[in-house]
Amino acid sequence: MKHFIILFFLIIACFSCQKEQKIKINDNQIVITDYYNRKVIIKKDVQRIVSLSPGITELVFDLQKGDKIIGRTDYCSFPPQVLKIQSVGGITNANVEQIISLQPDIVISSSMLSKSKLEQIEKAGVSIIALPERNNVEGVYQTIEILGKILGQETLAQQKINAMKQRILVIKEKNNYSILPKVYYVIGFGAGGDFSAGKNTYIHEIITLAGGDNIAAKIVNWSFSKEELFANEPDYIFIRKEDYSQFIHTAPYTNLKAVRLHKVYPIESSLMDCQTIRSVEAIEQISYIIHNFQLNKKDK
Repeated sequence: MKHFIILFFLIIACFSCQKEQKIKINDNQIVITDYYNRKVIIKKDVQRIVSLSPGITELVFDLQKGDKIIGRTDYCSFPPQVLKIQSVGGITNANVEQIISLQPDIVISSSMLSKSKLEQIEKAGVSIIALPERNNVEGVYQTIEILGKILGQETLAQQKINAMKQRILVIKEKNNYSILPKVYYVIGFGAGGDFSAGKNTYIHEIITLAGGDNIAAKIVNWSFSKEELFANEPDYIFIRKEDYSQFIHTAPYTNLKAVRLHKVYPIESSLMDCQTIRSVEAIEQISYIIHNFQLNKKDK
């Protein structure tokens, strides 16, 4: 029995050592834990990157390593020079064979890429990491930090984070309203239904940081009824630029107070939808509009 117990612990120790060896790295490597809780070994200062996320693509350029991107999705469009980079398809249905043929050092995707497709790329011997979608600005800071490590740009990444924090702090200092103005962000509208951003979303965070009270905060799965919209009568409505004209001329939305008082504002969709440094621009734009109207109210 004694020999059996000793043998048992020796086996456990053996497996433990093997497990540690699997994540052992050298000075030229880092380990990143991704969305699927995988520990991925990545060599430092990668030279060939395929990005399967518009937000990731933009952040790589922000960290001055955009020249390392050799593949991107059809939806990666900012900054403009991204369009010169070869596309490998969509975000969720990227062409695996094409990705492999590019021989990247690393593929960086969002959590929108399925685990099965991720494993397909990994089995081909290509390093791939899935970074999670974020629902707050703190999460974006984390993404920037991770990319800073991958790209060998830790110092610049921290500088970018600090600059974001400072800009947001300036906005927050203006948000001293006794009653928060009601804000509604239009994601979808019309015969197909009305859709907005609930509390556990990045868009909600943008509205809140800008000093607004998101009237859709309680919804789940993005669906928001017309009855709720009219019952809550938002003070300000923000909408994607491409949908603005149709919305303000479509019944029954024409009856909304914000539409009648010309308080519907078009905004660049990528500022709201992509979780990047430019998100601060969306916060600043919404805050500026709210703040100016609130000041006008006080003057009257």
